[in-house]
Amino acid sequence: MKKTVTLIIHGQRKLSNKTLETIQLMESEPILIVKKQITKGPLDASDIARKASLDSDLVIAVGGDGTCNEVINGLMTTPNPEIVFGVIPNGTGNDFVRNFPSFDPYTFVTAIVENSVRTIDLGKITFGKVSHYFLNAADIGFGARVIETMNRQRLKGIGGKFSYSLAIIRTFFTYRKPVITVQNDDFHFEGKSLMIVFSNGTTFGHGLQIYPEAKLNSGKLGLAVIGKVSLFQYAKNLGKLKDGRKIVHPEVKYHEFQKIHITTANRNLVVETDGEIAGRSPIMVEVVPSVLQVIA
Repeated sequence: MKKTVTLIIHGQRKLSNKTLETIQLMESEPILIVKKQITKGPLDASDIARKASLDSDLVIAVGGDGTCNEVINGLMTTPNPEIVFGVIPNGTGNDFVRNFPSFDPYTFVTAIVENSVRTIDLGKITFGKVSHYFLNAADIGFGARVIETMNRQRLKGIGGKFSYSLAIIRTFFTYRKPVITVQNDDFHFEGKSLMIVFSNGTTFGHGLQIYPEAKLNSGKLGLAVIGKVSLFQYAKNLGKLKDGRKIVHPEVKYHEFQKIHITTANRNLVVETDGEIAGRSPIMVEVVPSVLQVIA
């Protein structure tokens, strides 16, 4: 039985050789009907995914974490329990795919043909009456400010990995820790915070394993509270995070949760999901268990 596959391709990125090889392998499979859709601007991927979910068996994001985020938010607006999601990594950070074995074109296409899938959870953030989903990780604080700065740089024509590094440096010298309150029935934190990270997957920020025990199908999200920690102290621990070791510091707390509330004392803070700005505080964060089928 033939399968219809819609590829949603980030239109501003050059396709890598591995990405091109993967697409060629898919197009050579007799049982696959491959449709290619190219994004032209912000939120295009969400609109394309929403429509593709009505007539496709699989919807595959070809891009980075931001493209993946747009695609799953499009899919979740018209939930189809039969739809299968996949990723051909072609971005800068590609943090979501780090939750899986190293990407191989032949293995990926074989999994599609053989219908090798797993069901995963999603994170959901509610801003008042509006909700936004995330695949891998979200944060409020320093990380989100970096993304906000990077977006401003893109408007000035500064892009790529250099833009991310430049945004970190700029934020490093201007960021002031806000007072953030994080609470549910069994956890409470209130104080100045470098950042608060919510993890469905293990990794964010281009390879930093902020919550190494996170599992995509655990029915819970991981919480990392990086409190009154200086940026220099945080930078000293980047090697640990890349190796999958937690930060040991009295101002760093870890917790697992299903639902939690975040408020800020003095201003609405920007929130990012999978590397994309999603809204501002106050927010409620919760897990949506076993809601998405993914090629594995």
